[in-house]
Formats: sequence, C-alpha cells, structure tokens
Amino acid sequence: MSDEINVLLLPHQLNYSLWQVLYTINIHGGCTSIQIAEYLNVSKPSIAKRIQVLMQLNVLQQIETEDKRQKKLTLSPYGEELFEKCYKLVDQLEEQLIKEFDPILIDQTNNFLLELTCKLETSKSGSIHD
Repeated sequence: MSDEINVLLLPHQLNYSLWQVLYTINIHGGCTSIQIAEYLNVSKPSIAKRIQVLMQLNVLQQIETEDKRQKKLTLSPYGEELFEKCYKLVDQLEEQLIKEFDPILIDQTNNFLLELTCKLETSKSGSIHD
C-alpha cells in the first residue's frame, strides 16, 4: 500500500514516510521531533531527515516551546493546503481498496485494531503483566 501512496504523493514532492510525519503532526495538532519519532516508532535521526525535507518544502513551521531546546512543529499554511489535497487522495485510495468488503467486517476489523492499539500502548507504558 505504501507503494500506491508513493505514486499518489509523488506529484506533490512527498512520499509515504514524509506523509507519516505530516499525518502525525496534523492529528496531534503539532509535535516535537522526539514525539514524532515515538509516535511512529522510528529513529530520531530518520525523523530529523524527514523534517529537514519538509522544512525545505515549506510544509512545516516551528513554534517555540517552554523548553528552548525543543521546537514544536506544525503545518504551515501551505502545509495545511497540501495536507488536505493529499489526504483526499489517500482517502480515495483507501475507499477504493475496501469498497468490495462487507461493511460489518470493516467495522469489526477497525474495532479490533483500535483495541489492539490500546493494548499495545498500555503495554508500552508497562501496565500489562502476564
């Protein structure tokens, strides 16, 4: 699926890994690079490279935080426009991929994935014991 998304995003100078960063920043209303790395479970140097590319594309902007060592990243006005365009493209792709599946099965799968994600998050914070 990431290959299909790469094809969709290429005309906008984006790829799947850059899209992940934009999506994460958008859904969280802004993040530090460390938070993005944690959310995506990706190395900090990898995120730094992605952020550098997105900054060069004028898609992100930095906001000062209380901790002067960290900057919060948000979408720039251009980044918000680009995100909306690309979100629609990705959403259409996802709709095409699932349109022939039973809606009940889709709901069950979504619910299962949400529960699994919650369990993993709880496990990550050390709250689950065997």
